[in-house]
Amino acid sequence: MSSLDRETLEQIAQQILTEPSNAYFFDDRLFSTHGAVLSWAEYGDDILAESNYRTALDLIRAAADDGRNDTEISDRHVIDGSSRHWAVGSLRTIYVQVREDYERCDFTGCAGAAMWWREGIETHTQFCEDHRAEYDEDGLSYEPVIPDFTAAFIEAAEIIVALQDYPVLDESDYSEREYERWHSNVNEALEYAQRDYEDDTEEQSAEIASRCDGDLSDLYGQHADGAVDWDTVASIYREARDAYFTELGNAHLNAPIAGQLALA
Repeated sequence: MSSLDRETLEQIAQQILTEPSNAYFFDDRLFSTHGAVLSWAEYGDDILAESNYRTALDLIRAAADDGRNDTEISDRHVIDGSSRHWAVGSLRTIYVQVREDYERCDFTGCAGAAMWWREGIETHTQFCEDHRAEYDEDGLSYEPVIPDFTAAFIEAAEIIVALQDYPVLDESDYSEREYERWHSNVNEALEYAQRDYEDDTEEQSAEIASRCDGDLSDLYGQHADGAVDWDTVASIYREARDAYFTELGNAHLNAPIAGQLALA
C-alpha cells in the first residue's frame, strides 16, 4: 500500500513516461510501458549517485518480486538500462513498467494476448497487436480501462518523492562506498609518495606507513566523494619518515659499545 495518493502517482507516471526530445531508444518499451526513474553516470566520481542508483534498483526489484521465490516479475517490470551520453559517457538508467499487464485482449471475442498501449499521456488501450491496428484504422469507439500500477512503479514513485525531501536513500550504503573510495585513494597516494624513497626497504616503508595512520585518518571527509589531497599525504609520509630515521639514528648513536662499561 503506497503512502502516496492517486493523484501524485498519476503525476509521477506522466512525468517518467514523457519521452525526452531528440532521443532514440532501441527498446520500444521505453517511454511506452516503462518510464525512466533514476540515472547514474557509471564511470563518474559521484558516489552518492551510485549509492542511490544501486539502492533504488535493489528496492524496486524487491518490491516487484515481493512474496515470490523467483525474479520473473522484476525481470519484466524493471530494466537496468545502459546508454551512451555525449557529456557523461556510459549512463545507467532504471526504467520501470508503470501499469500491470493484461491477460487478454479486450476486443469482443478475441482470446489473444493483450498489450498495454499508451496513446499520448492519458489515453490507454489494451488490445492484442492485430486488434490495436484495427482500432487505429477504424476509430472504434472504446472506453479505456486503466490497469493498476505495478508494485515496481509504486516503489519507484516512493523513491522519487523521498529523494526530493532528502538526497540520500541509504546512509549506511553511502558511507561504506565513500570510505572504500577514500581508503583506495589514500593507499594510492601513499604508494606514490613512497616512490621518492626508493632506497628504503619494504619493511621500512611499511613501518613508516603504519605511523601515518592517525594523521591520515584525520583526512577522511575533508573532500567530497572520498577524494584525497596527494600533497598532504606526501607531507604526512615525509614527516613520519624523518621521525622514523631520526629514531633509528639516535638508537644507533646511543647503543652501548661492546666491552664498554655502562656509565652509572
